[in-house]
Amino acid sequence: MNMKKTLRLYMALLAILICILTASGCSKSSTAAQQETISEVAEVASPVPEEKEKETFEFEGDTFKTGAVGRNGAAACASPIAAKVATDIMAKGGNAVDAAVGMIYAVGLLEPAATGIGGAGQMVIYLASEDRYVNIEYMTQAPKAAVTGALDTSTSENPPSVEALAIPGVVYGTLTALEEYGTMTAAEVLQPVIDLARNGFPVTERWNANIEGRYANLSAYDYTLGLYTDDGFLWNEGDMITNNDLADTLEMIATEGIKGFYDSDYTQKMVDYIQSIGGVLTREDFAQYRSVEREPISTTYRGYTVYTTTGPSNGGAPLLEMLNIAENFDLASYGADSPETVEILSDAFALAYQDGVAFIADPDYYDIPVDTMISKEYGQERAKSIEVGSRIKTARAGRLTISLSETGKKVLSANTPDQGGTSHMVCADSMGNVVSTTNTNGINFGSAVAVPGTGFVFNAHLANLNNMESARANQMMPYIKVRSTTCPVIVAGSTGKPVLAVGSPGNWALVSAALNAVVNYIDFDMNCAEAALAPRFWRDGISKDLYIEARYSASTLEALKGMGFELMESDKDYGAHVGCVAAVEIGEDGLIYAIGDDRRHYGASAY
Repeated sequence: MNMKKTLRLYMALLAILICILTASGCSKSSTAAQQETISEVAEVASPVPEEKEKETFEFEGDTFKTGAVGRNGAAACASPIAAKVATDIMAKGGNAVDAAVGMIYAVGLLEPAATGIGGAGQMVIYLASEDRYVNIEYMTQAPKAAVTGALDTSTSENPPSVEALAIPGVVYGTLTALEEYGTMTAAEVLQPVIDLARNGFPVTERWNANIEGRYANLSAYDYTLGLYTDDGFLWNEGDMITNNDLADTLEMIATEGIKGFYDSDYTQKMVDYIQSIGGVLTREDFAQYRSVEREPISTTYRGYTVYTTTGPSNGGAPLLEMLNIAENFDLASYGADSPETVEILSDAFALAYQDGVAFIADPDYYDIPVDTMISKEYGQERAKSIEVGSRIKTARAGRLTISLSETGKKVLSANTPDQGGTSHMVCADSMGNVVSTTNTNGINFGSAVAVPGTGFVFNAHLANLNNMESARANQMMPYIKVRSTTCPVIVAGSTGKPVLAVGSPGNWALVSAALNAVVNYIDFDMNCAEAALAPRFWRDGISKDLYIEARYSASTLEALKGMGFELMESDKDYGAHVGCVAAVEIGEDGLIYAIGDDRRHYGASAY
């Protein structure tokens, strides 16, 4: 039987099996069976040489069977199919960077609400051969016309303002990572994603949930609605669908590279359509775009070193500040399920959140006080505001300063005319390379604008910039990089080598989820699965609202109420507002463990 016939047979079986599972009223525990079936489709779509004998490993804490363990490589992300794409790339000789790039494009196909070619991202890489950590920043960028107050950048209407479109960075950043640190060509890495787009992939529960949440936006554009629905109707869960336009785009990128997307007839096609519906992006805007390689920022935490991203991410420095604050308290003595631990971490979050909002922006345009924010001394000073057993009622930003850099001053004076749509991915290879990357459309489905024939939606990221002239930070101006909370993390052990890579989607909840996972791993000696799936909470900014899961003990929940917290979603075992962790752990036993958080039906693969 040839490959196409075999693939069609597996697709048919998948649709039947998932329909049966759905009809029988699947509970949460059925997720593992569905993911196992989906993994079989992924294996057929992107085959690798069969192993003579496949080892099996125990993975303590993998409650929903959304994890995977292997000796050679592992990956976790929003889709088990995309995770399998990553491990297949590694099995064919690619390294973790090759695998991460393939996975980014696969997730863009399979979870298009959260990420894709029209969005942005940050990537933290550990290069084993150089014993070096690298941060590739490919955030979206304001166009030349982005003058403070001159554009309508609102995303509160249906659909968001077309003037809120920013220049996307995913293609530039991923191809740069591949060129600098990968071992495969773009054509080799993108081919399995192209095959999935053309041959078909299954509609999931989350696919339809994302569409329902943004249906009004999507329905504003006939082409966009046609990309993700069946002529305006939701597909059935388990239906096999295709995206041939995206496959064509990926083939163009594989052939023509960065120039093909950012300065070509294809670029002109995008610009012409965007301008025809009221947008302001130009071909010049695309042609001048560059991703940036930056030094990751880091702090130590109880003998470990935690690496993440600097500005324009305003999640990375606050995360490190939170850890430095938390280090002043003996969390292990209180325990993971204790009101003291929850209160200390939620207060640390509130304090650092204020600093992240007040003092972080594009570091090329602003002189930002990152070094002070992530210092031990500043963490100790901020920790003095926390009184164990009493919630901080008014969290304020610290006494720091942010000012325009010379570049920022020059540009500004020139007068030149949700839970959030985000996804996290991690992978590690047998050579010791590790990648942690967060990619985002901003809000789900971004602007909802998809240029006919391209197969993907554009972001509406200019809404993240401050559009008022009185702004002291993150002010809209031409070609400034857009701020986002993305903070992919790699944790190194005492040898300096990675032991954990972790991250989450979820706007500011993603920072809290990363904090919880790191603390669970270090303070409470959990493995990556236990750390990802343990009861979790998120404080809504500086408010008293605390989203917290019902698996905390009744005594802890009652004590938190007594501190004045307003408990939200405390009747749910797994909350919708606490982020969704993807993590890989490099074990001392020589194995690589990967976990996809079942809160959003993430998955993993290993070999």
